[in-house]
Amino acid sequence: MSLLYLILMYLVRPVPDEYSHAVITIDNVDLSLGGNIKIQVFDELTVVNSEGMAPILEKTITANVEDLPVRLDQLPIGEYMIAVLHDSNGNGKLDYSIFGVPKEGYAFSGQFSCSLKSAGPKLHMIHLTEGLQHIRMHLCY
Repeated sequence: MSLLYLILMYLVRPVPDEYSHAVITIDNVDLSLGGNIKIQVFDELTVVNSEGMAPILEKTITANVEDLPVRLDQLPIGEYMIAVLHDSNGNGKLDYSIFGVPKEGYAFSGQFSCSLKSAGPKLHMIHLTEGLQHIRMHLCY
């Protein structure tokens, strides 16, 4: 009887969720501008259905050396796009010039370069695996 009980307990026990813990190092932050740094995480489903993308996780920190790097805990294993914005004036959004060029620092995960125009959010996807991962992002101004 006890053997049957052990087998049943093994079969019906909850499967532990597998999570990633990401540490994001943000290079090229101009701390003299002050303001906030906003990190947004988008899951694969949100990026594929890119109309009205809403982040599944958003974290805002003060732009100072004590708050960097940024740790994002308990993200389920999967595909994500991470966006970083240096909101130097604290208005909560990325500001643009009259020519449509960002006036504040920004960065994306995955295939991203300051000198090239983005070919779409799908290229910024990265795969987060179980455990601790380090992600380096470079802000463009």
